[in-house]
Amino acid sequence: MDKRKVLATKEGLQPFLSKLEELKKPLHTACIQPLLPSTFILEVQAEWIDKMSMLDAIKFLHATLRECTDKSILKSMLAIRVVRMKDDIECDKPYHALVAPLAEHLAA
Repeated sequence: MDKRKVLATKEGLQPFLSKLEELKKPLHTACIQPLLPSTFILEVQAEWIDKMSMLDAIKFLHATLRECTDKSILKSMLAIRVVRMKDDIECDKPYHALVAPLAEHLAA
């Protein structure tokens, strides 16, 4: 997945992130992990996720994604990986970060 595709995917996921904020379930960290030329895994973490089962969290996130994300992005996403707050998410490149504690300092 090239940088242009990653940036387009990030833009396409903004309605999802906004919806989570609206629902009072913001993500603490979210990162796109590119795989093949056009596919990715979405890694997420949030305190509210730690308070529920992984399966329930994934079901909620997937339902929210389906509600407000373009089908082309959904087809490119292979999985949602939920990471507990005690563990680290490491984005390979700063522009892979969707949401991060210091996201405003990450270069596009």
